[in-house]
Amino acid sequence: MLKIEQKKVFEGTDLESTLEKVREEFKAQSNEEISYRVIQEPSKGFLGIGKKPLIIEAYPNEKYLINRVNEFLNTILSYFEEEVDIKIKSHNKTITIYLEGENLGKIIGKQGRNLGALQHLIMIYVNRMTDTKFEVRLDVGEYRKKRKKNLELIADQAAKRAITTNSKVELSPMFAFERKTIHEYIKNNYPKLVSVSVGLEPYRKVVIYPSRNGKRR
Repeated sequence: MLKIEQKKVFEGTDLESTLEKVREEFKAQSNEEISYRVIQEPSKGFLGIGKKPLIIEAYPNEKYLINRVNEFLNTILSYFEEEVDIKIKSHNKTITIYLEGENLGKIIGKQGRNLGALQHLIMIYVNRMTDTKFEVRLDVGEYRKKRKKNLELIADQAAKRAITTNSKVELSPMFAFERKTIHEYIKNNYPKLVSVSVGLEPYRKVVIYPSRNGKRR
């Protein structure tokens, strides 16, 4: 199971009361959000002599993370006044979030700006909860699939311009998932070009260069 926070040791007389301490400590809503292992089984001893408490080692797990993300996202989406169905999946170090509903244009924003900003907020929120570096992917009504096709068209046009002029071509600032699409397209389709990301967020952009042996000229 994924470890969200550092493990802590808890003592108690029985498992249920000890897990209650764990839930209070981590602000977990149920035992499903907690992973634990028993370090020491309780023992009544003989006439009270040699009595031992139950000792467990526990920490919030992946279910905890998904539930907190769902709550965080619901709070933000409540300001959009739209009915939104949220589905969250976690695999390895990637959290994928799908939003479905009607009239979700405001959530996407112009050229996906709101979508990108929302994804960035969720990523910050997630990575403040855990030492594990997570990637967050947020999609609204398969917007990313449609956006990917548009980005590949932009990349293709920029690549042809770089080859024709034999000089670098700078693209407009983009979010990380957009830049990644550009880089992958150039790498897979234009071996004589190289692309790099420059600048600081939220103004980070892709620059495409003619290359020699995989290095920019």
